[in-house]
Amino acid sequence: MLIVSTDPAHSLLDVLNLGGPLRLPPRSHQPGGPVPLPPGSHQLGGPLRLPPKPPSTRGARQSSPPSRRSLIRIPTRRGELRAVELDADGAFRRWMGPRRQALRTIVARGTYLDDDDIDRFLALSLPGVNELIGLVELERLVARAPWNDVVVDTAPTGHTLRLLAMPQILGRIAGVLDGMLAKHRFLAETLGGEYRADPTDALITEIERESGELGALLRDSRRCAFSWVLLPEVAALEEARDGVRALEDASMTVAEIIVNRVAPPASGRCDFCSARRRSEAGVIAATRAAFPGRSLVAAPDLGAEPRGVPALRRFARTIKLGGPLRLRHLGGPLRLPPRPHHLGGPLRLPPKPQLGGPVPLPPKPPSSRRARLPKDPECGADHGWLEALAPRGLRLLVVAGKGGVGKTSCAAALALALTERDHDQRVLLLSVDPAHSLADILELGGPVGTSIANPVRVDGIDVVELDAQAAFAQRRARYRDAVDKLFDGLRGGSSFDATFDRTVVQDLVDLAPSGLDEVFGIVGVIEALFPAAGAAGYDVVVLDTAPTGHALRLLEMPASALEWVHALLAILLKYRKVIGLGEFGADLVEIARDLRRLKALLGEPRQTRAVLVTRAAEMPRLETARLLAALTRLHVSVSGIVVNALTPPGCPHCRRAATAESRALDALRQARRPPKRCAIILAPAEAPPPRGAAALSRWRDQWIPDRR
Repeated sequence: MLIVSTDPAHSLLDVLNLGGPLRLPPRSHQPGGPVPLPPGSHQLGGPLRLPPKPPSTRGARQSSPPSRRSLIRIPTRRGELRAVELDADGAFRRWMGPRRQALRTIVARGTYLDDDDIDRFLALSLPGVNELIGLVELERLVARAPWNDVVVDTAPTGHTLRLLAMPQILGRIAGVLDGMLAKHRFLAETLGGEYRADPTDALITEIERESGELGALLRDSRRCAFSWVLLPEVAALEEARDGVRALEDASMTVAEIIVNRVAPPASGRCDFCSARRRSEAGVIAATRAAFPGRSLVAAPDLGAEPRGVPALRRFARTIKLGGPLRLRHLGGPLRLPPRPHHLGGPLRLPPKPQLGGPVPLPPKPPSSRRARLPKDPECGADHGWLEALAPRGLRLLVVAGKGGVGKTSCAAALALALTERDHDQRVLLLSVDPAHSLADILELGGPVGTSIANPVRVDGIDVVELDAQAAFAQRRARYRDAVDKLFDGLRGGSSFDATFDRTVVQDLVDLAPSGLDEVFGIVGVIEALFPAAGAAGYDVVVLDTAPTGHALRLLEMPASALEWVHALLAILLKYRKVIGLGEFGADLVEIARDLRRLKALLGEPRQTRAVLVTRAAEMPRLETARLLAALTRLHVSVSGIVVNALTPPGCPHCRRAATAESRALDALRQARRPPKRCAIILAPAEAPPPRGAAALSRWRDQWIPDRR
């Protein structure tokens, strides 16, 4: 068995507690070339002739950190388990190597670019490179012996859905490249009488085949199964419902729902744990109602993270996968339904109701219980810590962190604090996470604004869940309309139409780099802070980002997107003498200006600060340390770290959790880099997690600065 991480912010190594990065081994053949399979094997789905098993490694110990380029063998009692963290950038370079010349030939035949411009074009990233190569590598690993099963640890929701849409993107790329060759084929047949296929056609065929095979693999429930993991919280349930629906709409079967970190049975009187169990019981009941006919598994909260093979093995025994799970504090045993027998086709969720619809969400308990932190005589509810996180005059506050740590709740609480500090300030709370949850956290009960132009007002702040794909689609439509106008003008009253050239220029935008839709969204920050003349801008924008890996990609994107915009301008300049730059050229110039301004804004500490959200546990702490180092390299100033969901020392379970959190918090204090150590803010756990502006403000009033 092989376990693979496709999350850009890998944590598989942290879970296995191996002490070094996990990477694919170097290939024994020419880098980038086809992967040699055992004789008689098939690319996908066919039987593989497995080589003899290596000697057993039972009892083997990892004596030193694994090599950066090694496929790590994990000690197991039976069978064989290996692990790898995919290096998408390295995989892309290997893929591009032997195919670069064919791509270069296609671009030369299909455009008017010269050699220098083609080389510049190919040096840029292709659409969905991280997700795309992740899937291509996964297909390679599935097809390779000796794996009987491959388990994939994906990125959080929004970007996993993007990864799973990559087969269609790959097919579109093949179509664009085929369009570039169409003119060459037509001329060869017209002038030479016939067209002879060459390596360029083989490359397009290869990409089309990859697209079809990847799509078929994901839709085949006999070869590919999905398990959805969520926390027992209302916001997590809403995200799961949206995500599962998206998978089912794409004919991908989700047969298993795993609810993680469920409170254990009572071991003594504890008001906090009792409130937590009541809240979680309601969420689990709503989960069963939302996903009928699926296996439901509950994984208990052990009080400390299971890390390393022995701890993970013990954790697996407590889950009892596939069998009944006794949770007496949930009002009786949770009877898990058997796996459905109709896995050959997609399962259909009932229509997602509006708030208050037939699938009930758990009601709020009469009073929530929070972990009471010691009152700070200097700060407390007067938000004295706020000046450290967001000093006056700040324009952009970036809230980032690992998925599942309460990042969105903290972003909303900070936005509310900023407007309370200065009622005259115009504050925008902007989500750029593809899997938005602001509406759930704020309990808006209706649609949220999807662009800067149509925000929703909530307790003095404006709220927008940015629809980056819609923003990019509008730009793309404007671009295609502009191309049609330009070629219609070139054609005049003639019946002649440069069909091939028109198609190539229209389709160039489909070769935009991965995440360019997000860039078209994030430049909305510039629109919000520095609006056109006569419009009212915001004083400060609080940016709720996607989880770590893709938040970093977003912060890196202005520089790479600026290169792409310059390349597109260079392409348009080839047509300038004939058709001019037109409206799209002016649009690109405007985007380039905004990207330069955004890049400068991110690097100015008086204008931009980042606040990291984490939990006092080893895996979130390790990811936070890596995020802190990455932001330092990007010259983004980090003003503070919010350590969320600290447990009160109540019952024995709470005391064990609080002891483990204390150790992780001590390590986090050491991770701050001198000489300018960022602030640490302590936020208590609350059961249920706060939802709604009033509850978020009450919870935020319990935050205190760490004085150690």
